[in-house]
Amino acid sequence: MKRVITFLSVILTLAILVPVQAQDKENPRKLRKEADRVEKVAIKDIKSRSVKEARKEAKRLKKQGYTVFPGALPLDKQLEKIWIKQYEESPNGAAKYLVADGNGVGKTQTASEMQAMEAAKLQLAGQISNEINQIIESKIVNDQLDRETGNSLSKFVAGGKNYIVQNLTYVRPGFKVYRNMGKRDMEVFVKVYYNAEEAFAAAEKALEAKARADLEEEADVLIDEINRLLDR
Repeated sequence: MKRVITFLSVILTLAILVPVQAQDKENPRKLRKEADRVEKVAIKDIKSRSVKEARKEAKRLKKQGYTVFPGALPLDKQLEKIWIKQYEESPNGAAKYLVADGNGVGKTQTASEMQAMEAAKLQLAGQISNEINQIIESKIVNDQLDRETGNSLSKFVAGGKNYIVQNLTYVRPGFKVYRNMGKRDMEVFVKVYYNAEEAFAAAEKALEAKARADLEEEADVLIDEINRLLDR
């Protein structure tokens, strides 16, 4: 998962906040004020970057023949919201949201959109699985998990995508456009975002369900391994 840290934020932190900390160690109110100002500038910079990326992507999609549905926001405005979500970070520096997209082709808008949403959910589940497998690999490298157990867990996680998809509730398109394909078909393209913390909680629940369905007597042991893996 790509992490975005704006160059402007780093410069402001080094040039403004650090000197203030050195000179005003006993003035927490002033430190808080400066920190808030740095954060506001960073947010403004993120929005500016999001607008640029949204306009660039909107131009590309329009060339491909996509257009918005009647009554929806302009294409670039819809994309701005998605790009802002992609840039948002949690306090620990990790991505706050997972973002995925999907396409669907059908005879009606409903059929096309359903297909597109399922594709986006599968992509989300794939991202979650990849993140968990990275955690597994990291624990193996750091001798916190033996290779055999790690490989077994990785295979189990890879086989749990459909369970994860079923537990990703309330997934809604944050961006939705369409284009006509021939005389009868319509293609719908959607982008969705999902809170990362909630996504991993859903994944844990899904993997527990898979363990109980597939392994029966061994389920509790595997569930304990999963809980330790995700530090829950």
